[in-house]
Amino acid sequence: MMASDVDLDATGLLDGLDGHARQERAELIAWLLDRGFSIENIRSAFSPMLLPANRIIGDDGTRVSAQELSESSGVSVELLQRLHRAVGLARVDDPTLAVLPRADAESVLPAAELMKVGFTADEIVLILRLLMDGLTHSAVVMRQTALSHLLEPGTSELELARAAEALSDQADPLIGPLTENLLRLALRHGFQTEVVNAAERASGAPPGARDVAVAFADLVGFTALGEALPPEDLARLAGELADHARDVADDPVQFVKTIGDAVMFVSSEPVALLDAVLDLVDAVAADALPRLRVGVAYGPAASYAGDWYGKPVNVASRITAVAPPWTVYAEESARLEIGDAPGIAWQEVGARRLKGVGGEVRLFRASRAAQAATGSS
Repeated sequence: MMASDVDLDATGLLDGLDGHARQERAELIAWLLDRGFSIENIRSAFSPMLLPANRIIGDDGTRVSAQELSESSGVSVELLQRLHRAVGLARVDDPTLAVLPRADAESVLPAAELMKVGFTADEIVLILRLLMDGLTHSAVVMRQTALSHLLEPGTSELELARAAEALSDQADPLIGPLTENLLRLALRHGFQTEVVNAAERASGAPPGARDVAVAFADLVGFTALGEALPPEDLARLAGELADHARDVADDPVQFVKTIGDAVMFVSSEPVALLDAVLDLVDAVAADALPRLRVGVAYGPAASYAGDWYGKPVNVASRITAVAPPWTVYAEESARLEIGDAPGIAWQEVGARRLKGVGGEVRLFRASRAAQAATGSS
């Protein structure tokens, strides 16, 4: 479909835009149409500017179901769904729904082959989870570096899309060798270190800060559990919490990391983050995991190498330490930024002194309005 054949005003893709912004978006859409993207491709894209770049690095726009992929690969639907969750793909309960990008869904197939050489499904899931944790941080740094080269004052959407496509075209051939060689390096060093240890035993600047909402959630009593449960059970509990955290973290909410018995989220949209952590509390309760508590803060923070730094990070962590089980506490800045969002009920808790935070911090408890009306915790 060519741009000349489409009435852009009728597509709804320009709704809500005026003046220069509307003109920029129209130019971008026309360019995308001429490059073979459909109106539906553009409408469903989280960032239309990145469609050409994403196509180069594997996403051709097609969608596939777990059932279809199972039939073509011979990997069971159950294993595919576990591996998809391990790499952070959206949970799809109906295996017949073709909603996952084909490139994303197929990315786990080489990992499934590890079962043929003796790895268990649990071991493969753990490997994928750790790989994605590390690769996600690397991808964030690559993205930030790329943007530092692409963004200039006054850059238009079309100019950014073209530049991102060109950069992806240049970088794509390097991605495979880079990750493969580094993983081999890590394996070599890992094996070497293990051999050395065995012998010894035998012989006796971050980018600029911006306002974001930050949340920490941790399992109450996890330290005490460490005295009663074997390490593998503790790791399983932490992994299950991380899985739930990944499930609820949809754009614009970012699952940042796990820290022992805690998980961290960040979002430029505080309402979305609050919805996510309330969903997380419900999911953990339904899964009979140890009790969860959450702290939320808002303010300027900076991202570096996939992690976040700044006052709201510290405050959110400290709030979590004083929140009762099964509750979500937010400090005043987050409460004001979120406002009276639909479906959310607020209760002022009062001012508290938090370890490592100067002065008193006013805290508010957030809950689903329906739960607050019935007195549920």
